[in-house]
Amino acid sequence: MSRLSLIMTFLVISVSFNSYIPSAEAQVEPEIILTCNDSTNMSVDGKQKTAYIFCEVENPTVHVITVQITVQGGVLSTVAPNDFTVNRGSSWTFSVTYGGDIDTRSGEHESRIDAVITKVNSVNYIGNPESYNVIINVNEYIDCQYELEHQLLVVNAGAPIVISSRIDCHANNEFTKEFQILMIDRDSESGSLPTGFSYKQKNCLIESNPDENIVSEKCRFEISTPIYLLRTLDSCIIIVEIGDENSDECYESLSMEIKVKTRMWLVLSTFIIITIGIWNFQDRLKEFLENRNVDD
Repeated sequence: MSRLSLIMTFLVISVSFNSYIPSAEAQVEPEIILTCNDSTNMSVDGKQKTAYIFCEVENPTVHVITVQITVQGGVLSTVAPNDFTVNRGSSWTFSVTYGGDIDTRSGEHESRIDAVITKVNSVNYIGNPESYNVIINVNEYIDCQYELEHQLLVVNAGAPIVISSRIDCHANNEFTKEFQILMIDRDSESGSLPTGFSYKQKNCLIESNPDENIVSEKCRFEISTPIYLLRTLDSCIIIVEIGDENSDECYESLSMEIKVKTRMWLVLSTFIIITIGIWNFQDRLKEFLENRNVDD
């Protein structure tokens, strides 16, 4: 081989090495890119107390990479894929499921999702994790139920209507609720009190305890009735939250039947006594005037 041929061969080899080395150096270190949804919402007062965050792991290298996922969810339970393989130049999408329960406090819950390379081209590898921080917003809920001690109450006119009820509230945050009773005439379906009736104790305030999710309160309500009532009043009593728009219906399962009986015998007897009194007064007045005229 001539000297010129050797020089040309050396130059070709040098150029080949120089063009390959940068490409090889660029692909020496395996790499992944992790992206996720920033936040999601969760409701814990229904049947499905879960929320989802969707993520993607991108592999921009020429390696075949195995990735392991770990999630720190705090008080929330988490479910995520343990590991998966991402081919060269491709990506993999996965989801993280977050779970709560009825006592999970409302507000923002932070979570960190970590993705770490464990194998490169089927060879074990120790890499630094890629992390993504997300927010799980747990919605606030307050659920209150009440029980009436009686389903039917009969009182005489003039006697007070006294209603006792236990109100139970379940919530995932601190709250203040105020309830009131409404007396509704079944004939007119009116929520206005008839003439002579008045609320003596209409409202009941319920406040939560920071350390408890369940609050029970025994409430006492009272309505005064008139002594004289011309007809028996057929009404119902319901308990509603102040500000509730649906407060003008007597639901059979949530209402209390009230009958206020008239005291017609009392009215008649009173009328008779007054009439007799007037007659007696007239007779005595007449007798007094007659005696006075005789003396004159």
